[in-house]
Amino acid sequence: MDDKTIINQIEEVEFENPIVLEGLPGIGFVGKIVVDQMIKQLDATKFAELESDYFPPQVTVTKEGLIDYMKNEFYYLKDFGENNLDVIILTGNSQATEFEGQIALSRTLMEYFEQLGATKIYTLGGLGTGEMIEKNRVFVAANQKEVLDEILELENTLIRKDEGGSIVGASGLLLHFADQKDIPAACLMGETPGFYIDPSAAIEVLKVLFEILKFDMDLDELNEKVEDTLKRLSLNPQLNQMVEQQVSKPNDDLRYIG
Repeated sequence: MDDKTIINQIEEVEFENPIVLEGLPGIGFVGKIVVDQMIKQLDATKFAELESDYFPPQVTVTKEGLIDYMKNEFYYLKDFGENNLDVIILTGNSQATEFEGQIALSRTLMEYFEQLGATKIYTLGGLGTGEMIEKNRVFVAANQKEVLDEILELENTLIRKDEGGSIVGASGLLLHFADQKDIPAACLMGETPGFYIDPSAAIEVLKVLFEILKFDMDLDELNEKVEDTLKRLSLNPQLNQMVEQQVSKPNDDLRYIG
């Protein structure tokens, strides 16, 4: 483990072939919305925290006026879904700010997941298109063809056919480090304009997870957030103008960040 990073164990948990879901902040906050909604609705239990000098030098302030420090958090679900899976969920309020930190933290996370016995990893995020979207699709990348082919059999999933693009941050690096350890891993990227927090993209990623992990969940709260987002967009001329300006620009470098 990197000497600039500490994982504090809150509860000792014995896992049986756990599956990992990563949803750290990224474009559209798509992955974070997904895992935070799962944690909230499914009553996941927190068992560890990661603190690191690679996080931004800041704290956040809650609406009650209290501060919260930069961290990643680990939750678990036992006997989850139709297949009674053990699931580890990674969320947090930050990723590392520098290239060195991104690599070091992702390597530390992968070593920790290996230590916990992880058998498969799904990283979750958004793919920024630079334009408004009528129906959010879910783009897929994986470190093994077998995993990729399994997911592509599901509705509303596809791969990017064009050249270029990258997956920056933990969502991409975890796939690489998992591959080094021969652990199958895939990234599910909800298609999003990329200019605002996008619950509609999160819903589509969740629907794919429903099929993969064989579970279901109430989407009413997220649907309400979609309606609220659309309303705010319609009432915010400045944001609409920014979106229109971005859409009018050539979009040669579509990159997922997160």
